[in-house]
Amino acid sequence: MIGRNTSRFIFSALLTALFSILVFAQNPTGREAPKTAKKTEEKPSAKPARSTKSRKPRPARSSASKSASAGARAGAKLTIIAPVGAVVEVDGKARGFVGADGNLILTGLAPGDHQLSVSANGYETWRGTFVMSTASTRFETPIKKKPATGRLALTATEAGTEILIDEKYSVKSLPGQVMYVDGLFPGVRQLRALKPGFAEWRGTVTVRANETVPVNVELKPILDPEMLRIPEGAFMRGNEKGAKDQRPTHQVYTPAFEISRSEVTNRLYKFFVDKTNRPAPRGVGYGWNGNNYPDGQGDLPVVFVTWEDAVAFCKWMSEQTGRRYRLPTEAEWEKAAKLAGDQYTSSGKVWEWCSDWYAPDYYKNRERMNPQGPASGKRVKLVGREGEARVMRGGGFGRGVLVTRAADRNYFFPMMTRFDIGFRIVREVNK
Repeated sequence: MIGRNTSRFIFSALLTALFSILVFAQNPTGREAPKTAKKTEEKPSAKPARSTKSRKPRPARSSASKSASAGARAGAKLTIIAPVGAVVEVDGKARGFVGADGNLILTGLAPGDHQLSVSANGYETWRGTFVMSTASTRFETPIKKKPATGRLALTATEAGTEILIDEKYSVKSLPGQVMYVDGLFPGVRQLRALKPGFAEWRGTVTVRANETVPVNVELKPILDPEMLRIPEGAFMRGNEKGAKDQRPTHQVYTPAFEISRSEVTNRLYKFFVDKTNRPAPRGVGYGWNGNNYPDGQGDLPVVFVTWEDAVAFCKWMSEQTGRRYRLPTEAEWEKAAKLAGDQYTSSGKVWEWCSDWYAPDYYKNRERMNPQGPASGKRVKLVGREGEARVMRGGGFGRGVLVTRAADRNYFFPMMTRFDIGFRIVREVNK
């Protein structure tokens, strides 16, 4: 029979062995055996397996590209040296202005050739090529100063005057304005001014560097109308078949004189109006705009002028030219019309003032030596008025009937105007 102590020992040993089997697993060496990992289901890979084939190698970057990148990373700068305020363009794009220190610093330019344009006041624009290196670059622009120049300040007495400089440059004057011509090289310049109806003006001027030289172009109107010379001698005055105031016919002698081929034109009369401030011609349904005649009528006879206007014009012409101009006498007008033939012209239906007073029976006196007309006019009634009148000749005769109409006489009050009254002038011949 086993004792109580022995039983306890056996029970304890069995208990210990069981505990070891349940808790610890040992390998044959006596070491602890690792726990077996649980098996997991193999899941398909999200990415396909890479091919085992060899890849083509990437091309190596060029040394220039590496340098450009290195230069950009290193912050390579371009410093342009040029006049203060100069405008800089690189490859056709504006990049800024040169500062007060004479420099303009640019970044981000790739190495290599670039087009550069630099312009500044007082300098000739420079354009060329520069080379940007991988490192910072300084480029001094070989820009040159413009030669020192001067300018002219031109004024003209007549608007619309064309002024030529050395026959190369041309400008036109404007009313009351000064015209500036800049950029002229120093030296003597030839000037010429032109305007229809005015004598050509010529002059010289010396242009000075950095100076403005004033020039005043004063045009003089062509106050030399075409004249016909009528020789001295006698002619038969009047017309026995004409109106009563044309009779009797009688012989009359006049010295030589010159008479204008046609009536005084609007263009010529405008010079007189401009210089004397005499009122411009105006009448019913007709009138000048200020001192300007209607467009396209420069060569037509001036009308709506009084006898006193015509006399004042002749006086002004005499003062301007140094020759004596006046209205023709009645005898001179008729003689010129009969002797000049086709050279003597009249435009439209225009009567023309003569210097004589009108008297219907004046021919009865038969004055033969350069008659000047009666000392005073006979009072006549006309257009609701009464008074002394001056002689008018012409009346719109046409070619072929000049001689027939040359003796016709007419009259009007010297202080009144009409749409069909103008005048022509006589220039006395120096003896």
